[in-house]
Amino acid sequence: MRVAPFAVGLALAARAFAVEPVTVVEATGYARTSLYQEVVDFLYQVQKTSETIAMATLAVSPEGRTVPLVILSRERVRTPAELRATGKPAVLVMANIHAGEVEGKEACQILIREVGSGRLASLLDRQTILLIPIFNADGNDKLGHNRDDKGPELAGVRHNGQSLDLNRDYTKLESPEVRGLVRLLSTWDPVLFIDMHTTNGSYHREPVTYTTCANANAPRALTDYMWHKLFPAVARRLGESGFDSVPYGAFVDGAHPEKGWVNEAIEARYGTNYVGLRNRLTILDENYSYADFKTRVQASLAFIRSVLEFTNTNAGELAALVRRTDAETSASYAGQPFATEATLESQGDVTVKGYEFTTKPLTPEEKARSPWLGDVRVIPTDVGRDYTVPYLAVATPKRTLALPAGYVVLPGQDDVVSNLRAHGIVVEKLLERCRVAAERWVIEKVEPAKTVFQGHVLLSLPGHFEKGEAELPPGSVYVDMRQPLARLVPILLEPASADSLAAWGFLNRVIVRQWSNEPVPYPVLRLGARPPVPLLSPTTE
Repeated sequence: MRVAPFAVGLALAARAFAVEPVTVVEATGYARTSLYQEVVDFLYQVQKTSETIAMATLAVSPEGRTVPLVILSRERVRTPAELRATGKPAVLVMANIHAGEVEGKEACQILIREVGSGRLASLLDRQTILLIPIFNADGNDKLGHNRDDKGPELAGVRHNGQSLDLNRDYTKLESPEVRGLVRLLSTWDPVLFIDMHTTNGSYHREPVTYTTCANANAPRALTDYMWHKLFPAVARRLGESGFDSVPYGAFVDGAHPEKGWVNEAIEARYGTNYVGLRNRLTILDENYSYADFKTRVQASLAFIRSVLEFTNTNAGELAALVRRTDAETSASYAGQPFATEATLESQGDVTVKGYEFTTKPLTPEEKARSPWLGDVRVIPTDVGRDYTVPYLAVATPKRTLALPAGYVVLPGQDDVVSNLRAHGIVVEKLLERCRVAAERWVIEKVEPAKTVFQGHVLLSLPGHFEKGEAELPPGSVYVDMRQPLARLVPILLEPASADSLAAWGFLNRVIVRQWSNEPVPYPVLRLGARPPVPLLSPTTE
């Protein structure tokens, strides 16, 4: 049926005169952060007035809340297949993984409205934007005093409904939220991931800090692109918007800032490192907690906008870069050195706009409660001071081992295989028995950590490799390193990896002999060649 032009004009006029929804922070003068239902209601109100917004479900939280995924596109894309049909890459922005760190959540809502209204619709010229404004839906409404941030007075908690820190769950995948996010990474395949946080590590005057994947096994081409091209351009654009920024970190010694500025978060368990190991560009956005809340929201909004302006302009270049990195990883990552231990080295000097500081000795009670503070509490004065210091942020391999052509997971390790598949790693099942030359880790000792971390007692498995022949029964699972996600494979399967599945306890039932503390052989083998028998990939789940 043909719609009369007059009717179309009435519809457009009605939309033009509709009252635009406002966020909670705007309505309250930045006095309060939004509750879960308020975020959802806002998103649906904005969607009603826009042709560029679609909504989907990322996951259902442990307490039954739907985690919304917002899709912004000129084509009103709703599925990964529709995205692929446009020929445009996607960029993913996520906030509120720690639900007490709330300015990202508020900035994302404003951005969604501004793009949906058409005022920032040009950001969709060459890309689709995916947003998860309230990732930790369960933690968001558990309101309490918000650290020592300068507003809002009340905010949510760090953990989700399982009492898990979601930004430590990227290898073990125990939470529905992170499992949903990893599915999104596999299906929508965004070329860049922005993870929004708040930092209170050191006192400084810049409201925005940023970094990228810092793991020693990350593809160098991607980290170089971020530091040499994207970040300089975004920092300039952000400065033009009136906001200072600095690479993310903290003073090595708050009482002696001249010692350096450091980023120590290099493990794969952190989201921006994990996604970088998937050969995708990543940004950790850490907004400064001691700035007032309005400044934090507006600065984080300006930062996201600056990034999205860059990605929109350079969308084709970003897509080509990650595809090339995928191809290079598939073709040549096997045999490369894999870092099992790394040290931090300087990537050059950075100027931090800090303060003159005084110190106050800690009481024994304060030391016991906050051992990371050391012996003194650092107190900023009202006098600003700039510090040009080394930026210790390059994870340099300290100990490495050469990677094999592939790994074999012996039968009975269903949890390990399910985890690999959940990451999107291709696995194949042996259909026949065979003998192969293999390398096996001989565990000399099982060393549990002294404390519980994220519900686990992390394990160390000191030992050594032995070469020999091994018989592989049918049902063994082969993990070929010739695949784009090959960088994740040794992270999960090498016993010396800090974030291996063995370290997280996935192999606890089989690495120690029953009725004994004697270790048994590690149930994952390293192979120099593909097994000489038929292999079958499981059906897609």
